[in-house]
Amino acid sequence: MMRFAPWLLVALCCALGVASRSISDSLALFVPVLQHDFAASRSAVTVIYSFALLTGGIGAPLAGWILDRFGLRVLTVTGVAAAALATFSASQAGALWHLYLGLGLLMGFGGSALAGVLSSSLISRWFPPHRLGVAIAVAWSASGVGAIVIFPLAQHMIAASGWRHAYVVFSLGSAAFIPLLLVLPWRRIERGVANVPPQRAGSGKGAGPTVGEALRDWSFWALTCSFGLTSLGIFALVPQAMVYLLERGLDGAYAARALAVAGFLTPVGMVGFSWLADRGGRKIAAILAYACSIVGVGALALVRSPDNDFFLWAYVLLFGGSMGSRGPMISTLAALRYRGAHFGRIYGLITIGTGVGGFLGAYIGGLLHDFTDGYAAVMIFSAASLAVAAATLGSEASARERLSN
Repeated sequence: MMRFAPWLLVALCCALGVASRSISDSLALFVPVLQHDFAASRSAVTVIYSFALLTGGIGAPLAGWILDRFGLRVLTVTGVAAAALATFSASQAGALWHLYLGLGLLMGFGGSALAGVLSSSLISRWFPPHRLGVAIAVAWSASGVGAIVIFPLAQHMIAASGWRHAYVVFSLGSAAFIPLLLVLPWRRIERGVANVPPQRAGSGKGAGPTVGEALRDWSFWALTCSFGLTSLGIFALVPQAMVYLLERGLDGAYAARALAVAGFLTPVGMVGFSWLADRGGRKIAAILAYACSIVGVGALALVRSPDNDFFLWAYVLLFGGSMGSRGPMISTLAALRYRGAHFGRIYGLITIGTGVGGFLGAYIGGLLHDFTDGYAAVMIFSAASLAVAAATLGSEASARERLSN
């Protein structure tokens, strides 16, 4: 059984990711009915997801503190309880601001507790460095893979029983994990198999870097900037991609299928680039991933009419296939450098960049479009943000490779 324990724990991280992040991402399917029922504007509804992104970033330090202070059992149960309460409260919402609190704040925190903070801390204790990247990437890919099941299920329940019933079902599905999480042998799970520093603060000497030491370390800021700038570049463009294609004359159904393929390729890219990082070098993998995204942005800019299929599918392949690949890379580098008694708080602070970058990226992208009445500035901003992120992550990846030699 112990032989398969590491991958069973990866599967657990995946399942918890589906129960939180995949359900949160399904908000796009609820937007039309929420608009209608609350007589709200499109932006008033979609800002719920922006709040979830922001809370997912700034709530990560709290999740990290819970991990360091109380351990994995409390972190996972708290995260699942937050996700279940978020969707249940949404089902009972009587005003739009109720959804801001539930699906925005509560679900955002639940997602942060059950995503990077959990998977990076847990998986790094069971996999050696040369296999760690792929394992974390598989856990990170849960939200994309889970969407394949969650999105059709949500659409069916909305059409058959209404959006409130759908959120009740999602709440019960998330809450069903709590009994399992309460009985798992967390002490044994936290010990892991690798020779790593202790999990809890105050565990004695050799407990790994402290938060203060991390804050004085260039690597901490390189990883934080990489998260923030990557989210800035991605979310400045992605929310506008569908409208951009429609304005170029593409059929709506065809454009939607193309973007769906891009979403399907995202978890494939996560695992593929992380495998390359583990096997072929972390710096090469990081630079290649960013290069694919930047070239993908250029390909999208060349889609001028429905006849530009080559550039459309180049964007789908390059941008979609690399879109989520940096998260596992950054998480792996953070785990290798900072794992120990204070890792949860350190990693939580690093991931603030993700939420803030995603929130600002979507906002700045919209402002640039409105100010210029076009998409050129949006694409230049996206590519520039990704290029700077490539420099910061490439620098840290190169430093890690020198330490490993």
